[in-house]
Amino acid sequence: MDTMTKITDTAIALSKFEEAAIKHSEATQQGDYKMANSAYAILRKIYAFLKEQSDIQMLSQFLDHPSTGVRLWAATYLLPVSESEGLKVLRQITKEPGIHSLTAKTTVDEWLKGALKL
Repeated sequence: MDTMTKITDTAIALSKFEEAAIKHSEATQQGDYKMANSAYAILRKIYAFLKEQSDIQMLSQFLDHPSTGVRLWAATYLLPVSESEGLKVLRQITKEPGIHSLTAKTTVDEWLKGALKL
């Protein structure tokens, strides 16, 4: 999905969210910052669309996703609307091996300090 493409449908947005979160996760693990940045731009655009549609809660369907990256992004973006649910998943991710555990820990810490703005 090109970052310039207009999102008009929640179901498509959720599908693209899943794809972009997987790509971001893989790129992060591989150290491919260009692909990670591109995937992040798509995630931000989808988040903005879902927020505008009052559909952020729809991301909760990804909290049990097999991809850590999908769970991480869904939990993060759910923090403003379902804090306990988002924190629970992020705290679970902090116990997993790999770079995503550090990202989850930092996200939790920054959220609890009030320093994370979504």
